[in-house]
Amino acid sequence: MNSEITLYELNTMIGAAIAEAFPLRYRVAAEISEQRDNASGHCYMELVQKDPSGQTIAKARANIWASTYRNLKPYFEQATGERLRAGIKVLVTVSVTFHPSYHYSLTVLDIDPTYTIGDMARRRTEIIRRLTEEGIIEDNKKLVWRRLPNRIAVISSASAAGYGDFMNQLHRNDSGYKFYTALFAAVMQGEQSETSIIEALEKIYNNAESFDCVVIIRGGGAISELNCFDSYILAQHVTQFPLPIMVGIGHDRDETVLDYVANTRVKTPTAAAEWLIGQMSREEAFCIEIQNTITTTVNEYITRENERLTLLSERIPAAVTQRLAKEENRLLRTKNNISYCIQQGINRERLHLGAISSAMRNAAERAMERERGRLQLISSKIELTSPEYILRRGYSITVKGGYPVKSAAEIKAGDNINIVFADGEADAVIDNVKNNN
Repeated sequence: MNSEITLYELNTMIGAAIAEAFPLRYRVAAEISEQRDNASGHCYMELVQKDPSGQTIAKARANIWASTYRNLKPYFEQATGERLRAGIKVLVTVSVTFHPSYHYSLTVLDIDPTYTIGDMARRRTEIIRRLTEEGIIEDNKKLVWRRLPNRIAVISSASAAGYGDFMNQLHRNDSGYKFYTALFAAVMQGEQSETSIIEALEKIYNNAESFDCVVIIRGGGAISELNCFDSYILAQHVTQFPLPIMVGIGHDRDETVLDYVANTRVKTPTAAAEWLIGQMSREEAFCIEIQNTITTTVNEYITRENERLTLLSERIPAAVTQRLAKEENRLLRTKNNISYCIQQGINRERLHLGAISSAMRNAAERAMERERGRLQLISSKIELTSPEYILRRGYSITVKGGYPVKSAAEIKAGDNINIVFADGEADAVIDNVKNNN
């Protein structure tokens, strides 16, 4: 066994062995899972490889030193339109190092932008293929614009120059068309943009009946800031939105997925305003054309009617004379018929009134007879139930303290009572009380 060595010596030996085993430069395809720049200008990344299920199967630290990074970064972004960030795939040229303190890492010497461009194109193609297979890619394109789209929901950054250009162009149009706009502010670049735009769409959806369309706009900027528009989730929201969506995000490169699925695509925010103004202008021209057609048709109709009235006016005197004679005869016949009908009606009513009068007298006599019998019966019942009648039959009323006694329980020995008979009264004192209970 060799004599003991320090950890530093062991790590140095490992570093020398790795340098000897991997002396070349290697082109490595990987995905950036983490990326950060430090104050010194260096770039630190973590590279990973994933299997088809998305599980990480390999991982390594990577560094781009400032001397390389200051040239590599702008070259990559200009070529791809994409910034170096977590989530993109890259093909990097690296050397393998093992530092005694920092262990195994890769030093990035170059990045092939064509690999990343290809991956971005593949991703865009995959999103479009997926939307096509789901049968929704054309859904928003199929929506028909209102003939006068003047209620506009705008998704943009409130401070964006493009938004200002759009509003100025739209509201100060030379034709004086009136537009009503509502801004739904969103982040239009960076990692939060996708979520922010979707949240704005959801707010508009909750008030969809208040708008005719949605306009998504942003001003010019780096191509790398447009990656949020190559999003399946955002594209899905756009395809399923109930209002036509216009996109004007200020770029001339190949269309993004959002451009592909939106109902209408224009290049810039100003172009979006011009398109809307054009819609109003076309409708105005259509209305003017209809107005001219109506005017011509009405004038032709008036001319024909004037000719017809002239012809009729020549026929009116004779027709009036004939009609007057006919109406005089009709009125005379009507007068005679009315007199006859009135006399017949009077005779019928006289007979009817006589019959009613006789029936009423008979009914009244029968009713009076019934009431007499009923009154006699009631009088008899009253007589039989009166106190005087009951007293004459031998009954009496016992009174104590001015009130009739209804029960033996209401009196006791020694009470003074008054006994009322049919022919007089008697006072008495109770000697003894016997209850039946």
